Amino acid sequence: VVYLFAIASLSIFLATLARSMPQFALLAFPLFIIMNLLSGGNTPLASMPQFLQTVMQGSPSTHFVRVAQAILYRGAGLDIVWREFAATAAIGAVCFVGALRRFRKALTAMQL
Repeated sequence: VVYLFAIASLSIFLATLARSMPQFALLAFPLFIIMNLLSGGNTPLASMPQFLQTVMQGSPSTHFVRVAQAILYRGAGLDIVWREFAATAAIGAVCFVGALRRFRKALTAMQL
């Protein structure tokens, strides 16, 4: 649920940047594909350059993969993976607040 919230918030934020549905698709598809390829699910995050590892900490997919691997492979409980849940929720909250601000700004610009 936390990962779904983060991805939905990111999608809504991208939708506030786009002027049309095709433009949103051109923004979203490459971003989500790259985000999933570099999340650590296909290739280990540790084998990537340090700069890319740092950049990918801003992706909710990276944290979701860590949670999923910890739970599925090692049987980790909430006491171990709560930081990853918190990071995913924080990324989602930042995207949601950014989308809300852009949407409100667009509404006020339409009223003038």
